[in-house]
Amino acid sequence: MNFVELLSFGAVVGLGATVFTDLVGIFRQGWAATNGFYSLVGRWIGSIPDAGLVHSDIRNSAPVSSEAALGWSAHLILGGLFGIGFVCLFGPASLSAPKAWQGLSFGLLTVLVPWLIFQPLFGWGVAVSKAPESWKLRLRNLVTHSVFGLGLWLSALLVQIEL
Repeated sequence: MNFVELLSFGAVVGLGATVFTDLVGIFRQGWAATNGFYSLVGRWIGSIPDAGLVHSDIRNSAPVSSEAALGWSAHLILGGLFGIGFVCLFGPASLSAPKAWQGLSFGLLTVLVPWLIFQPLFGWGVAVSKAPESWKLRLRNLVTHSVFGLGLWLSALLVQIEL
């Protein structure tokens, strides 16, 4: 397998894991909560030209046009990039003989992205430290990213390739 094929399969695995995570999230929280969160992601992206990167609280920022579509698109792209990172870290064997521990450990590692980057930029502090009962939100983040990791493994099983 060449490098471009590895990256392509990684993106597919990441997209599969993202869709799996979203379906679990919708089942767990409902469509309104899941869509509402990704709308905030879209609001953040769409408001960067006017408001900059850092917000005091993204929920209080003015809505932007097509924020839901923008947020969902960014979410899917990030999932694909995470999948590429997954196969780059674990190599082609992660696609030919996927292991659950690989997906779960990588999924848990990805929780650092929202904790250290997005939540502070949204105005929520590092690991949602500014939120009331932030430990509950951190636990929810860990569960979501564990589900993503499980989705990585399941998606890798589905696209399992022979080397």
